[in-house]
Amino acid sequence: MPALITLAVLGSTLILLGYLLFIWWLDRYEREPFWTVLLVLAWGGFGGTSLGCLCSLPFAIAATALGGEVFGGAFAAVAVAPIVEELTKGVVFLLLIPLRSIDNETDGLIYGAAAGLGFAAVENVLYFLQAAEGGAAVLLGTVFIRTFFTSLVHSISSALLGMCLGHAVHRAGPLRWLAWPLVGLVLAALNHALWNGLATAAELQAIGEMSGVLVLLGMLIVAGASVLMFLLTQWSLRQEHAVIARELLAEAAAGTLPAEHAAIIPFWTRRRRDGWLPPGVPRERYVRAATLLAFRRRQLEIARGERAERYAADIHRFRSEVRALLGDAARALPR
Repeated sequence: MPALITLAVLGSTLILLGYLLFIWWLDRYEREPFWTVLLVLAWGGFGGTSLGCLCSLPFAIAATALGGEVFGGAFAAVAVAPIVEELTKGVVFLLLIPLRSIDNETDGLIYGAAAGLGFAAVENVLYFLQAAEGGAAVLLGTVFIRTFFTSLVHSISSALLGMCLGHAVHRAGPLRWLAWPLVGLVLAALNHALWNGLATAAELQAIGEMSGVLVLLGMLIVAGASVLMFLLTQWSLRQEHAVIARELLAEAAAGTLPAEHAAIIPFWTRRRRDGWLPPGVPRERYVRAATLLAFRRRQLEIARGERAERYAADIHRFRSEVRALLGDAARALPR
């Protein structure tokens, strides 16, 4: 059995890392540093789970004292865990936002998904150890449910919160920090609570026919939520594409970069081709500087006060970097 537990943990964790790589890969326009994504994954796994257990415990104890063990367990799973765990996973954004690591909704989604997958990976180990006491069949069933469904619930829930925070970051007005985080937390907690509620109801039904129906319903909901998150990601990426295309055309008209580059950089497949850049221009650095220049131009349009000054400084810096990377080619452009 120890060998089977080890295989279960390794296999499940590798699959979760596969989820993470796929989500990270989806951000085709300006990918976040993968080491930063891994640090967020680690926070979700160790910081999020530890803080979540610590904060949930008093509520679980109180509910058990008031209503008994069954009520206490159900209350903790459905009412306490979804709110507390989404908050503790989301604590990492208190660092990411001041560090200016989030440029848009896609970045928030990716970091949120990473925190959720980290939380799930560590939580899975605890559940696998507990399930092993019931034998190999129970363990394998738990591995299947938690790897392909519960882990996605954690990831999707935190991604919803991250996406809302990513939307709020560059908006104007103080109310954005009340409205959008609240919307994100409500969506995350509801998604989490729905899965936990169905799973808890299925456990209370034991081996009855209704238990299987509830589990199947939960699986279908998770599958539907996964498709919805994929579509939301594609929508966010289309928004990024539109911003990059529009803002780089304006920069090309101002002489920052060639017009043909402005028509290539917004398209992931086009910019990966060889031959469109002068020899010696580092493609990755050039594309990243141009992309960030486009994002900052858009962010300046909706920013106010001190943030507007910071974005204006960034625009000057990225514009200078684009010109410097082009080198001699930039000198031939109109100014």
